[in-house]
Amino acid sequence: MEIQEGQTVGVDLGTTYSAIAQIDGEGNPVAVENAEGTTITPSVVILSDEGKVIVGPTFERMSIENPRNIVEAIKRQMGNKDFFVVYQDKKLTPEFVSALIIKKLKQDAEKSIGPIANAVITVPYYFNDVRRKATQDSGKIAGLNVIDIINEPTAATLAYAWQKGHLGRPDAFDGERTIMVYDLGGGTFDVTVVRYTATTFKVLATDGDVMLGGLDWSRRIVDHIAEEFHTKHQLDPREDPETLMQLTQECEQAKRDLSERAQIPISAYYKGKNVTIALTRGDFERLTGDLMQRTRDTTELVMQQAGVGKGELDELVLVGGSTYMPVVETMLKDVTGLDPSRDVSPEEAVSQGAAIHAAILEARATGGDSRL
Repeated sequence: MEIQEGQTVGVDLGTTYSAIAQIDGEGNPVAVENAEGTTITPSVVILSDEGKVIVGPTFERMSIENPRNIVEAIKRQMGNKDFFVVYQDKKLTPEFVSALIIKKLKQDAEKSIGPIANAVITVPYYFNDVRRKATQDSGKIAGLNVIDIINEPTAATLAYAWQKGHLGRPDAFDGERTIMVYDLGGGTFDVTVVRYTATTFKVLATDGDVMLGGLDWSRRIVDHIAEEFHTKHQLDPREDPETLMQLTQECEQAKRDLSERAQIPISAYYKGKNVTIALTRGDFERLTGDLMQRTRDTTELVMQQAGVGKGELDELVLVGGSTYMPVVETMLKDVTGLDPSRDVSPEEAVSQGAAIHAAILEARATGGDSRL
């Protein structure tokens, strides 16, 4: 492994949002803000008819674009040799589209931390070798020296252990902890049981689904509103790409709002007709009950495979923006007997853990002291 001259970072290449982090001068893993002033960037690429490529657009920008020009959830296609996007008579691979996202993260971060050379990029634990190689290739296309690919639950565990003051501190922490990392992002899901000491990590069991995530919860709301619209007007707003995109964005926001509020009005407009549906949190949880049950089944299976029963975990760590849904916490408390930990940021923990791993690798390779 060669460490090139320049900054070293950790990259969380997510299905719906991505993030980049670095160890700061005080040894803290910190997510770096993008040009828009936020630490998470939408994993969305607009390939406009005018030849302009826009990465990480706002909902407002997406709403005025032809839906056919918007590429989303490309992570679900990583390593798929049969998938491509045609743009200006060229076939763009998932690796190339993902590289556009990484390049924006890199360029935005460089404005505040200087030239970036080296990176650790994260992937779901169950990504096979083809998907991992595709992720590595994306980093290279974006101009990064990819020094490692690390599993997302491992990265989250590193961030958690650092936050607790356990990581690399046998003087302060001489025991071991068994924790569960429940990661429900926008497009992928996995749950992992990890046992760690100050200097070692061991995955006891893990499982997940590369085709299950917050996107699926949002689509259930879209389908519900569309069916109500059809019942009233005998028209299906999903038939029109522009209308579908606008409805999807409204339903995505409603999903987020329902984490804080008990009821949200959602309106749909199509061909001069409209409906407004008052969606309650209970309605939403019933519409998506089978999706949550799938994550519960996986959680119980992983606990069984890890040999840990209810009440036997030391901590339950939530990762991924979709874990803000109240039903996630309720379900997990029932299964594990624990109140989930909020010690790490669900959106930033994976990139921060990747930054920690990157800093350790850099210190080893250069023979210097780690800044941790």
